[in-house]
Amino acid sequence: MLKKILFVLFLFTLIPTVVLAWGDCPMGKVLCDEKCPLFIDIDNDGICDYSQPAPEDRNIDITDAQTTKSGSQIDATEANNKENKGVYHLLPISLLLILLYSISHILSKKKIISIVNHRKIWNILLLITFLISGILGILLILRINFGWIIPLPFNILFWHVEVGIAMFAISIFHISWHWTYFKNILRTKKH
Repeated sequence: MLKKILFVLFLFTLIPTVVLAWGDCPMGKVLCDEKCPLFIDIDNDGICDYSQPAPEDRNIDITDAQTTKSGSQIDATEANNKENKGVYHLLPISLLLILLYSISHILSKKKIISIVNHRKIWNILLLITFLISGILGILLILRINFGWIIPLPFNILFWHVEVGIAMFAISIFHISWHWTYFKNILRTKKH
């Protein structure tokens, strides 16, 4: 029973649900005002929090970002996109997973855990990341294609990409276990 409880607690640490949804407007609006039914203004600046970056990420003033040096106007969405580029964590996630995989691999080689349990851990993590990334991808499709407003307390696109990075790294481990199987599928048979 204790193992099941610890496993469930571990799974909940993988699901990021406490991140505030700054800059993730379901309607795609930028600098939205109180007319929107989803209007939330935690920082009391009169602009919907969904339609602007988090306060700590506002390194440039949006009004300044809307005017280039030549004085011409640029789209506020473009200003937000420039501000939020490069926020995905490919290397930290990949390196952390490689480290954790290496530890579990060493533990299985030293027979502290069985090779079956080692593979079960990584297969379960592969399944979890697949499900989370897939569900978030479907939510993004519903938002974009059908205009469904699904207010979640986190940035759907950000977490879809982050979990996708983890899924990709874990899938590399999975492919390495079954390399001969995949190699045989791809090998052309000579008659």
